[in-house]
This record gives sequence, structure tokens and C-alpha cells, in this order.
Amino acid sequence: MKRRNKIYYVNPMSYNNLGLYDYSLLSNIKNVNVSYFCNFLYDQKKLPNKIYRFYSYSNKKGIFKIISYFISQLQLIFFCVKNPPAIIHFQWLKIPSMDYYVLKVLRRFSNHIILTAHNVLPHNSGEIYFKSYAKIYHTVNTIIVHAENTKQELIEKFSISSNKIVVIPHGVLDLSNEIDHEFLRVKVTETRKELKIKNKIVFSVLGGLNEYKGINLIVDTWKDKTLSENKNIQLLIAGSGSVEKVSELAKTDNVHIENRYLSDVEFLAFLRISDFVLLPYKAISQSGVLLSALSEHKRVIVTDVGGLKDPFKFGKIGYVLKEYSVSELKSAILKASETAKEYPIETVWNEIEMFYNWSTIGSKTKNVYVSILGL
Repeated sequence: MKRRNKIYYVNPMSYNNLGLYDYSLLSNIKNVNVSYFCNFLYDQKKLPNKIYRFYSYSNKKGIFKIISYFISQLQLIFFCVKNPPAIIHFQWLKIPSMDYYVLKVLRRFSNHIILTAHNVLPHNSGEIYFKSYAKIYHTVNTIIVHAENTKQELIEKFSISSNKIVVIPHGVLDLSNEIDHEFLRVKVTETRKELKIKNKIVFSVLGGLNEYKGINLIVDTWKDKTLSENKNIQLLIAGSGSVEKVSELAKTDNVHIENRYLSDVEFLAFLRISDFVLLPYKAISQSGVLLSALSEHKRVIVTDVGGLKDPFKFGKIGYVLKEYSVSELKSAILKASETAKEYPIETVWNEIEMFYNWSTIGSKTKNVYVSILGL
């Protein structure tokens, strides 16, 4: 079977920010033969790659969603039987118990399978999928991760050889590229007036509200009177998620809560009025909110998990918690409020932008492909 250096890049979940990730990466992988297999909801700018919209499970419910995904995976298998590739690169897998068997079949029709492990295990899943992912990680030929911490976790947790794992950073997702900048400027001004935050230091929690992102810790920390009765600071919680804990701050004067889905414009407006973004995650490989914050030159308060600490090697852009506790987060927030005017120099942000630059990331990904192809 002739495979002719064909590369199939597959992402069943290529919509919203995951679609933006694919566009940012694929548009920076140059001079190799990459075809893109994506969701029918993919709506980013046109790519030069051949595009196959195989996945349509997103608009289905219940058992029909599972059936649709299964049919799409069969379609991918049949396509590979007729047009065998040299490399298949999966960005995400939707149903690991099913996808393990799909990968086993695909190995017969491809020389090499790559999986990008954006998270070692799915969020909020505990050990439910441990056995499925253990089999998946040992089935694929190469695993790409976004941080050294994640590489070590794979080695220790799943006994994966270090030679099998490649570390390539997750690039900055610049949402502002697709937005009317004048409209965004007006939205930022309106949001500042609405929240009445003039001369206040704003700490924000943005995007999906989930326990693994530390929302419970943030609520418990802010309930301390040192913070809740401090008129110089403001907590902004904006994003969707059914976390009852958030309601405990509903009547706190220096807290504003928008518990709903945010458009890109709203997300960016809230981000731009923030001084510090709170990211005390329990577990993560990399955070899209962190990368969006970095693109806007916003300082952050993070835990030492996954790649959250990586940008701090370029300079002090906030605080890294020494432990996951109310006292530690409270201390960091108070320090941040006292040093809010000590803004990092421009060189720090420039070095961060270079590290998370998509052109560099595209080149590193291409190098992985080229080394496999032996070109």
C-alpha cells in the first residue's frame, strides 16, 4: 500500500476554541502533505489543507450522539483503508473506550499514530477512564504534550517511555483577531461603567466554572472578611457552570457574578478590565484561559500544575501558589493587590509571546512529522 508521506490530522471536536487551535496550528505547518478531518461545525478561516468534515455528532443527543460518532470513526477507517496515510495525528478523542479499538484498527493502515494529550485524563473524571487511556497511550506511537509536568505525569502514571513523548507548547489563542476592535473598545468601556470598578484592583475568574479549576477554593477564600470587606478590590466571576458554591458570594458587595455563557466579545471585555486572573487549578495540562490572559498581558495567580507555571520562567507575571489552600490563595491576592502597580517590563511579555508563538509551534510539529517520515 502506497502511503506517500500523507498525514491525516484528525479532530472530532474542532469547533469554538478547539477549531481556533486547529486553524492556528495547521496554518503554521508548512510544506508537508496534511489533510484535515474535522467536525462539520468548524468555522475558522479557510485553510490550504484538504478538509473532510466527517464528524456531525455535535447536534445529536443521547444514544444518537454515540451512534453518529461511531459512524464517523468507521468512515475514517474506511477512508484510511482506501487511502492509507503515513501518519494519523489525533488532537482529541471523544469516547476513549471506543477510540482504543479504532486506534488498534487504524494502526494496520498507518505507519505511525500520534496523539496530542491535551489532558492526561478528562476533567472531573477521576480514575473512570484510567484503563482506557492506559491502553490508548500504549497503542499510539507518539504522544505530544504541552508541558514537562504533563510528560512526567504520563511517565509516572502510565509507565510511558520518555522517548515516546514530545513536549510542544500550546500556542496563545488570540480571540481578538476575529472581533471588531471598535465594538470591543466600546464594550470594555460599558463594562467598566456597569461594574463600577474605577480605581479598584480586579481579580477575575473567567470561562467555564468547574471545581477542577478551583472555583470552590476561590469562593471560600473570598469569604474571608479581609477580602470580602476590602473596598479596594473586586472579584469578577464570569462564565457558565452549575457550581452552587458561587451563590455563596451573591450578596457580597465587592463581587460581581455573571453565571452564563460568554460570547468572545464579552470574554475579552471582562479580561481587559481585569488586573489579575485567578487560576488555582487542582489539575490541568494547559489552560486556554491562561493563554488568553497572556495574549492580553494580564497577570495571573496559578497553582503549580501542568503548564501553568511555565510563563513565570520569563519574569514575575503574578504569583504561583505554594500549596492548594485558602490561606495561600488569600496571601497571594493580598500581595497582588499591594503590588498591582509593579507591572512586568515589556521584554517579559515579548519573551512569553515568542515561547507561545504559533509559527514556532508549527515548526516543532512539522519536525515531529518529518522525523517520522524520514525526510
